[in-house]
Amino acid sequence: MNLLDTFDTYLQYPREQAYNFFIDEKNLRIFRRILNLFILICLIICIVNIATVRTLNYSLIIAFINLTGLLTLRILYNRFFNQGNIRRSVFIFLIVQMILFISIELFYPHEKDKEVSKDKKEEVQKETKGNIKFSVSEDSGEDYLEYIIFFGIFVLIFRFTRTEIIQLFAIAIFFPFLLNIILQKEFTPDNLIPNIITGVLLFVIAFTSERKRQKNFYSQYDVNYKKNYETLRMKKELNYAREIQLSMLPDNEAVIGELKISGVSNPATEVGGDYFDYFRISERETGFFICDVSGHGVASGLLLSGLRSCVHLLLEDNVNPKIIMEKLNRMIRKTQNRKMFVTAIFAVIDTENNKCRLFNAGHLPPYKISGESGEIFKIRKHGIALGAMNSVDASEDDNEVVIDFKKNDKIVFYTDGVNEAMNSKNAEYGLDNLEYFLNNNSGRNSDDILKGLLTDVKRFTGGSVQKDDLTLLIIQRI
Repeated sequence: MNLLDTFDTYLQYPREQAYNFFIDEKNLRIFRRILNLFILICLIICIVNIATVRTLNYSLIIAFINLTGLLTLRILYNRFFNQGNIRRSVFIFLIVQMILFISIELFYPHEKDKEVSKDKKEEVQKETKGNIKFSVSEDSGEDYLEYIIFFGIFVLIFRFTRTEIIQLFAIAIFFPFLLNIILQKEFTPDNLIPNIITGVLLFVIAFTSERKRQKNFYSQYDVNYKKNYETLRMKKELNYAREIQLSMLPDNEAVIGELKISGVSNPATEVGGDYFDYFRISERETGFFICDVSGHGVASGLLLSGLRSCVHLLLEDNVNPKIIMEKLNRMIRKTQNRKMFVTAIFAVIDTENNKCRLFNAGHLPPYKISGESGEIFKIRKHGIALGAMNSVDASEDDNEVVIDFKKNDKIVFYTDGVNEAMNSKNAEYGLDNLEYFLNNNSGRNSDDILKGLLTDVKRFTGGSVQKDDLTLLIIQRI
C-alpha cells in the first residue's frame, strides 16, 4: 500500500474517516488517468465510425457527445472533482459510460444488416431527414453480459468500500441481464457462463483486496497513532490556541466614521507573535495598534495575549500614545523573565483636526500616502522596543510624531514578515520592493493595496514556506 511518507495527515481524523480520506486520495489520481483512457477510446470509436459508415448516424452522435463530455470533465477536473465527491462521481461515471457504450453498440449501423435479406432477419429500420440512419436489430447477436466484466475490472482499479462493491456488483448483474432479456430474448451458454464466472471472480478479488487493504491501513493507523499520541495532542492544543488567537483579531475590513480600515495577520506557525487592533475612542478619534513580539510560537503568543488585554484596559483611562507605551513597557518588564521584547506602534487619528499622532517603539517605519499628490512619505522617527529597557524615553519630541491626515490620505503599518519574506534563493522582499509597490499603487483604495501587496509578496516568494508572521494594517481617510 502506497501511503504518504507520514501518517500525520490521516491521524487528524477518526480511523474510519481517515481510511475514506486515504482511498479518496487514491481515486482522485486514478480517475484522472481513466478519463484520459476513455477519451482515447471514444476518439477511436468516432474515427472508426466515420471511416467505415461514412454517413451521419446515431451511434456517431452518441460517441461524439460522450467525447465532448469527457473532454469537458478532463479540462475542468479540479473544479468538478474533490475528495468529498470522488467515489460518488466514479460510481455515476461507470453507470453512465456503460449506458452510453451500449447505446453506441446498439445503434451502430452494421453492414451485414444491409446484406442479409429480410426473410432471414427481423429488422426495424427508419430513415430521417438528411443521411442520419437509425437501425436496431432484434437479433443482432450481441451479448451484453460482457459488461459484468466491464464493471469488475473498474472495481479492481478504483478503491471502493465493501458496501459500494456489493452495490456495483448488483448493478453489473442486473443491467446486462435486463438488456439481454429485452433485446436478445435468449441466453447462449457459451457467453453466459464465462462472463458470469469471470465477473464474479473479479468482484470476489476486489472485495477480498478491499478487506485486506482496510485491515492493513487500520493496523498502520493504530501503530502511528499510539506512537505519535503526545505529538497529536499537542498539535490539537496548538490548533485550538491558534483559533483563539485569531478570534482576538478584529474584522479585517471596517469603516469607523471617516476612516476605512483594511488589515490582515497571517501567523507563520500555529501560534503567532503579531497583532493589530483598532478602537473607537470618541466621535472624532480612533486608535490603532500594531505590534510584533520577538520570535514566534507559544511564548510569543502568550505574551501577545497579555499585551492585548492590557491595551484594552489602558484605553479606558488614557488615550495618549506615549503614556500607553510607557505602561505597556512596565507590564512586559514585570511579567516575564525571558529577554523578550515587543516592537509596537500606537496611533490616534483625529478626523476633526485632520491629524495623526503616533508613537513608534522600535517598530518598522510606517508609510503615509498623500491623497492629494500620491507621494509616499516614510515616518522614520522611532524609539526603543518595549521590554528592552526599564522605561521608554519620556521626552516630548523623541518618539512621538504628529502628521497631517487629510481626505484620501492613507497610512500603511506592517511587520517584518512583509519586508523579510524570502524566496527560494534566500533573497528578501525588502523595503525597496515595498516602496516600489506603494508608489505604483498609491491611487488605489486600502482594500486593493492590501490584497495587491499580499499578492506581490506571494509572487516574490513563490512556493517558499512562510518563515515569519506577516501583518498589514492600512487606514484610509474617506
